[in-house]
Amino acid sequence: MANMNDILKRGGKTLPSQRQTTQGTSGLPPQESREAAPPEARQAEPPTRRQVMPDLDSLEIEPRQARKKTLSSNEKDRLVSYFAPSSPEAKRIDILRSQLLYPFHGDPPRIIMVSSALPGEGRSLLAANLAISFARGLEQFVMVMDCHLFHPQMHRLLGTPLRPGLSDYLEHGATAPEIMHKTSMDKLSVIPAGSPSRRSAEILATDKMMDLVEELKERYKDRYIIMDTPPVQAVDDPAVLARMVEGIVVVIMGGTTDREVAMRGIARLPEEKIIGVVLNDRHQAVSDATSFSGPLAGEI
Repeated sequence: MANMNDILKRGGKTLPSQRQTTQGTSGLPPQESREAAPPEARQAEPPTRRQVMPDLDSLEIEPRQARKKTLSSNEKDRLVSYFAPSSPEAKRIDILRSQLLYPFHGDPPRIIMVSSALPGEGRSLLAANLAISFARGLEQFVMVMDCHLFHPQMHRLLGTPLRPGLSDYLEHGATAPEIMHKTSMDKLSVIPAGSPSRRSAEILATDKMMDLVEELKERYKDRYIIMDTPPVQAVDDPAVLARMVEGIVVVIMGGTTDREVAMRGIARLPEEKIIGVVLNDRHQAVSDATSFSGPLAGEI
């Protein structure tokens, strides 16, 4: 993470990359164990049914691919905080975590939004790696909330079911405990995106969403909440969510993203909440998880 003005002055230079990872929570309401149901059964069952996440090595891609698929070696290489916690890349993620936990001024932000100007800049993987880094700490618990309702990734990266999730809570009557899924890390939990919704900006802008964030903040005072949001230049969702968070991390692909595009994206967010900017390197760094999934490449 760096000073925004210093970053943008560097123009198109390729800068060192940050890599990304994610993992679990603890202390959440217990969930009922069951076998992963076939796609037809999942569609038929009510969205509030509780589910247990699979192991990280047998993740499922939903909703477009109703088949089991393990993380590729490319994805494992980029989930450095989990698969290579002693690597230089994971250590850089740890530095970012420390800067968030121990700011020079004020209290550390407990609700952190991770966004980017454009797709493919590494936003989702940074959020995942950062969450895993938090969970590896001795005292920190972390919850990841996937707010990219149209094209979610966190359930796959962190090994949880897609449903029930955030959209099921906002639109279909699921309760808050039902949408919180444990992961294989004791201190990391996930609220996945839930059932696909094309009304994301509308349902995220409701009082119910604001109340959920406030409830999580008050009920789980030992947890940090990391929100993975869509790109700022693609949809209105990040601007809606920005009013609910305490800090914003912006991801930019160094040497690729145009300076003016980055500036316009940053201008759509409240400047006083922007903690800093993370620069990725196209040659070594993370791309968004969508670019690893074949037919999903290029989508937001």
